[in-house]
Amino acid sequence: MINVRAAKTGDADAAVDVVRRSITELCTVDHRGDVDTLTKWLENKTPRHFLTWLANENNFCAIAVEDHEVLGVGLINRSGEISLFYLAPNAQRRGIGRALHSALEERARNWSLEKLQLNSTFAARHFYEALGYVPGGAAKPHFGVLRCYPYEKMLKPADQGPPQKGELR
Repeated sequence: MINVRAAKTGDADAAVDVVRRSITELCTVDHRGDVDTLTKWLENKTPRHFLTWLANENNFCAIAVEDHEVLGVGLINRSGEISLFYLAPNAQRRGIGRALHSALEERARNWSLEKLQLNSTFAARHFYEALGYVPGGAAKPHFGVLRCYPYEKMLKPADQGPPQKGELR
């Protein structure tokens, strides 16, 4: 069973391992094996940087865990930007990404955000589109041969239940 929870400092090594493996193994169509691109992309994906992201009160980081194994990492900022969203290579197409994204959306709603933004890899575009994201502009060069695709999603308010008698929504 998948458990999605807030990341803790003790998760740093495992979470960073997921991020690094996801980039190197699942994003090959994006980095194309280019050493300079990979070096730049992975440069800040370290346990030390992860701990600074956790310490920032404007960030919320969630992880997806199954049988004590971290399988996904997502990080959202109070600005509405999802700056990390990675799954372990063995975690795709199992609902883990949707569950992890749901936790980030829930936090965004708790912060009263109306919109989420992110930069997607080419490989992840279909996933984000299936979650309701729409393109937010032209692709931009990033980290050597990598191109980032801006996406955004308007958030609906949390379900408030059925309208009460005489209430209009």
